[in-house]
Amino acid sequence: MHWEALKTQTAFTQTARLGVITDVDGTISPIVDVPDAAQVSQTARQHLTRLAAALPLVGVISGRGAADVRERVGVAGAVYVGNHGMERWRDGAVEIPPDVRAYRPNLEAAIARIESALVGIEGAWVEDKGATLSVHYRQAEDHDAVQARLHPVMAQIETAHDLRTFAGRMIYEVRPPIDTNKGSAFAALVREYDLTAAVYIGDDTTDIDALKSAAALRQSGVCYAVGVGVESAETPPAVIENADYTAQGIPDVEAFLGWLVALNC
Repeated sequence: MHWEALKTQTAFTQTARLGVITDVDGTISPIVDVPDAAQVSQTARQHLTRLAAALPLVGVISGRGAADVRERVGVAGAVYVGNHGMERWRDGAVEIPPDVRAYRPNLEAAIARIESALVGIEGAWVEDKGATLSVHYRQAEDHDAVQARLHPVMAQIETAHDLRTFAGRMIYEVRPPIDTNKGSAFAALVREYDLTAAVYIGDDTTDIDALKSAAALRQSGVCYAVGVGVESAETPPAVIENADYTAQGIPDVEAFLGWLVALNC
């Protein structure tokens, strides 16, 4: 169901405390071959800036590090949660809980194992994000060959180093075995800011937890939360299956945010 159907939901349009929480890559920033080259849409940034001045909460939850996403999004007053909920930008610095920090030696061992497996493969590399790791291979010539090489390595890392691994679009994520994800981060923000309605916008596998969390919050009566899945040629089907509403690419996300601006500002 397209997001415009939300216009008829008075629990969302007439709420006292609305929160807008979004992913970054593929949602408000186009997917690019080199992660550092990603740029947030100027229109999306302008809309989020206006919403941040008017709403109780505008938040960003990303697989990127909190400092990276804060600098990349650049919306004053927004709340920045990084590494899938395992860190947050607070009081001018990155805050990482002690239980996450405890797994740093495990991650360092995993880096060495992955880099050894990637020897001879051009276009695949490990990004050390402090609290988690990302293994990128979008630039590799043969994606299937990289997957075949890395799949057993990821399984070994889980057992040998007590970590969790997740597959995304041309990426593997390696994280501490802690029950923190975008869904738990979204629910925590809803409660922290006492929201009566909220929306989460995302496009990839790691956003599914947040889309499911939105449905659970709504069904339990905690908050009228909804999930918007962003469709593209690369969007995993499970994203759309778990979304309450859809947006057709980044331009449609911009239109959705523009409607929220008109409604609330």
